[in-house]
Amino acid sequence: MLVARNRSRCLHARHARLLTALVWILLCGPAIALAQETLAQRAPVPRAIILPPTVVAGAQATLAVVDGAGRLLPGVAVEISVGQTGAGSAASPLEKVTTDATGRATFLVPGDPGAMVAKISDRRITISSTAAVEKEPPPQAGPADDASIVKISSYPRFLAVLDRFTIEGRGFRGAADSNRVFLGDQPCLVVASSPVSLVILPGVHIPIGSIALRVRAGGSDAGPMPVTGVLLDFTGPADAPTAGAEGKLILHVHGTTEPLTVEVRNASPEIVQLVRGNLQRLGTSGGEQNIAPVELKFLASGNYVVTARLVGPDASNSRGGN
Repeated sequence: MLVARNRSRCLHARHARLLTALVWILLCGPAIALAQETLAQRAPVPRAIILPPTVVAGAQATLAVVDGAGRLLPGVAVEISVGQTGAGSAASPLEKVTTDATGRATFLVPGDPGAMVAKISDRRITISSTAAVEKEPPPQAGPADDASIVKISSYPRFLAVLDRFTIEGRGFRGAADSNRVFLGDQPCLVVASSPVSLVILPGVHIPIGSIALRVRAGGSDAGPMPVTGVLLDFTGPADAPTAGAEGKLILHVHGTTEPLTVEVRNASPEIVQLVRGNLQRLGTSGGEQNIAPVELKFLASGNYVVTARLVGPDASNSRGGN
């Protein structure tokens, strides 16, 4: 899942070499340990729909569609509906949008609160994503509380600089490019947006360590807010794996000495098995090394992918006051 311009950075290693993190600039953005001989040339197929977690009924919002390699996909038709909760409830009529050259699509959210579903259906795949639909919050008294003023209610304390993150608040714009988000003095890409939440992709140019987050929309600014940017990567066995062999990946955290919680997922269970489960949460050691070992067993020879991303309280949102 990638930005409109192909900003993925992939380090491909043969089996006999040290495994390096294949870190996609992903909207689902984990660090990835990859071993492979060749890359198959296939037509891109949609893998996921990225929505802002909360949208506003009757207001604009922007979604994005990505393929399995993290690329934003243009020309993909997406169906949008809002279903009411409870017995006998009915869904709103379908709205159809098509992603533009950037792989995103701006649309008008159906006018009823509920659960909004965005869906892609064709002869190859069926995928969907959901977002909560809320009513427009009532205006507050006083110019400082005007709905056009950008106010951040929550943002992540730690963020992976090659992963997406979400901020919540109000005063954002439903058209993604009408919002400007900065980490330090570097702009980020807004991949999905609504008046109350943004999904943001930092990118390879963002430094790790302490950095300030700022948001600008409609001439209003919020921030700076302190965050810590971190980089996740893997190292692994230098020898070519064989069926039945055991090994270990080492997940490294760069940019902080604080222990963090990561989710590790095995995307190739037919090739490797993670000893503690193919989906697991691990705590990193903290300190200068700040690592987490991941034990694995090779079931067969072949290409395999293991991913890791920040989760838990480390990636949860801090309350904002801007």
